[in-house]
Amino acid sequence: MNVLFVVWENDPFFKLGGLGDIARSLPGALKALNVDIRVITPYYKVSKFGRNKKTKIGSYSFIYAGKSTKVEVWQALNPYTKVIGYFLKNKKYLNVVIPVETWAFFDKAVVELLKTKILDWNIDIVHVNDYHGGLVPLLIRQEKLPLKIMLTIHNLAHQGKGSVDLIKKMGLDPHLCKILQWEIKSRQINFLQEAIIHSDIITTVSPTYAREILTEEFGSGLHEILRGKEGLIYGILNGIDTDWRHTARNPAVRFPYGPKEKRTDGEIEYYNWKEGKPLDKEFLQKKLGLKVDKNIPMFCFVGRLSEEQKGLEILHRMLRRVDQTKFQFVILGTGERAWEERFTWLSTFYPKYISCSFKFDDTLAHQIYAGSDFIVIPSKYEPCGLIQMIAMLFGTIPIAHKTGGLKDSIKDGFNGFLFSAYTSEALEQKVLKAAQMWKNDKKAYETMVENALSSDFSWRKNAKEYLNLYQKLLENKLP
Repeated sequence: MNVLFVVWENDPFFKLGGLGDIARSLPGALKALNVDIRVITPYYKVSKFGRNKKTKIGSYSFIYAGKSTKVEVWQALNPYTKVIGYFLKNKKYLNVVIPVETWAFFDKAVVELLKTKILDWNIDIVHVNDYHGGLVPLLIRQEKLPLKIMLTIHNLAHQGKGSVDLIKKMGLDPHLCKILQWEIKSRQINFLQEAIIHSDIITTVSPTYAREILTEEFGSGLHEILRGKEGLIYGILNGIDTDWRHTARNPAVRFPYGPKEKRTDGEIEYYNWKEGKPLDKEFLQKKLGLKVDKNIPMFCFVGRLSEEQKGLEILHRMLRRVDQTKFQFVILGTGERAWEERFTWLSTFYPKYISCSFKFDDTLAHQIYAGSDFIVIPSKYEPCGLIQMIAMLFGTIPIAHKTGGLKDSIKDGFNGFLFSAYTSEALEQKVLKAAQMWKNDKKAYETMVENALSSDFSWRKNAKEYLNLYQKLLENKLP
């Protein structure tokens, strides 16, 4: 079974978000299940190959915007998973991202590559991820290529809209595509909408999100089209790497710990979590200039500062209302400047209790996971979320809104806390309940930590669900 995984980022070559992690870990898990899966992305100017050997395997040309355009094909092995990666190089369109033309060109380049013999590899399934590969299914249909197509929707709210003129640049006649007639007056084409219509099967990144996107509330304007695909939409919860990269044994963690007894592995000493976590909290308090106090619970928020999705408004209202001296709160992330200023303003009043770091810092992120007792995830919606899974590998208990993949991965009262109403009051109630447990019921707290540490979010199980769908696709056993 040969699968081409079309995606816009792929760790460690280029990564801006969680999709880069998925592009590394899911193909790696499928490769372990004997799927010959290969990942294709643009070759950006900032792509990082490091010591990984890269090889130019060919080049080809096609007509784009009325001119012959050349694309080079490079190949490299992912150093973590040994999955083959293909990188399409064109200085004009793929060096840097030009929304949304980069994706129109990239999608055209992918399908034109499939028509050549450069890869010397017979593809069975093209697996497209989000709107960045959204026109690949349409182009495959137009070219009548005998390929099966799977689309995975990681976030329906990001759809990729651009001028219909892009279709003309790709050599397609908009009037031959009936679906494009709907948007002709506004001169817009919706990349993700096209992918939904022309794919054989659709997956989302959690079972709950697969149901949510069929509703007007979460459907982002595409719920009626998605309902037309009902029966062909499957929700599969994302997984994460459970090796040293995402655990309290990461080299960034000052006092590495695990769920078992203290032991020595080479030159690294691993603590029991009951010993290591308090030491990491003290280290973090000193590093961030917070009050050094082992008897105060520490909460954190790690992620994008996006009002539209991440629940910043209810988090901010809660922090303004509670007695901040009763716990410490650490914020790490980048995003909307207005929210950075609002949280910074709060921290100036409570410099020993609130810390804000507005940057991407993987080392600090791991140190925050290790030192914090709880992680707050107040997202308005969350297709899957990886942050709660990573936090639980550190024994850091999530407090999250009951939506999407958060609902599917957190069991309220078992390995975390969930609140149903999307309000600051509901969030506050769970935060205060968590703090109360941490201070006054250590046995309940320790049990919840142990449950979090033992929760399995590896790809071992869920990658098999993708394999089963691949097999159904190839055997024509879909509804």
